[in-house]
Amino acid sequence: MKIEIEMKDETYEKIKNMVDWINLDNSFRGKSDTPEAKIEDFIKGAAISKLLDVETLSPLLNSREVDSLEIKNRFKDIAKEKKIKQVDICKKTGLKKANLSLIFNNEKTLRADTFFAIWLILGCPPIHECLYIKKAD
Repeated sequence: MKIEIEMKDETYEKIKNMVDWINLDNSFRGKSDTPEAKIEDFIKGAAISKLLDVETLSPLLNSREVDSLEIKNRFKDIAKEKKIKQVDICKKTGLKKANLSLIFNNEKTLRADTFFAIWLILGCPPIHECLYIKKAD
């Protein structure tokens, strides 16, 4: 199916700049086997990512037993995968190592500002990769 969309020139320029940056970054990293990114691919990818984010959180929206569900994070795995040390996250966020450890082990509930601080340091991974829903014990 083909869909046409309209957007402000300003929005188009932002997306174009991002796609140009992705292509430039790939060439600097020597990823010559990576196909050139296109604006259409970026928009499709953004839409798919948003759908996955909504699907991840939909149990909260559709559950009558919302009190029995908990939001958990995967920050520990993401940091390990990206080789970002907890001590570096602590330095950048001002969190104490013990508190970050509790957050990484899902033993402490995250405040929104703490979530976003860690999320930014981890490179803004898609929300569906950061969070999951678990039935409370």
